[in-house]
Amino acid sequence: MKISARAILACIWGAIIIAALSAPLLLSGSFSTAAFFNYLPFSFFCHQIPERSFTLFHYPLAVCHRCTGIYFGLFLGTLLSPVFFRIPPRVQRASIISAAALLALDALLPFTGLWNGFRLCRFMTGLVFGISAAPFAVVGFGEILKDIRRKTSIKGLCVMKRKARGGIAA
Repeated sequence: MKISARAILACIWGAIIIAALSAPLLLSGSFSTAAFFNYLPFSFFCHQIPERSFTLFHYPLAVCHRCTGIYFGLFLGTLLSPVFFRIPPRVQRASIISAAALLALDALLPFTGLWNGFRLCRFMTGLVFGISAAPFAVVGFGEILKDIRRKTSIKGLCVMKRKARGGIAA
């Protein structure tokens, strides 16, 4: 059975979203040790500032508004990637460049004092970036899977040839 790169990535992004959402649920249920180990991996990728994170049961999610948008965008973009591939490549490239530029502006402008941003804007720039980036991740991950399948089929073929010649004892 051959599982597609899109299905695997959708499961990965879905699991990440569930993990981010389950951290505050664990805290609200007094499972602080489990919650700690849920927040910890996200701390390597996200600042986790509580004021810049959505809350669930009065506890912040494991990721900020922008990262929440990125993960939801990656999930949705992975599911919608067949539609994206119908768009001309020039437009595909323009979409990811534009989305990355908007994300960077939203993240960097607060340092200038010209723009402070707000929760919905941070979430939306993350969402748009994630949706735009997901199809490229699907293609890249698909190439990795093809390479792994090719290498394992070559190894399997070599083993079968050795067995046929009597090179491997049964």
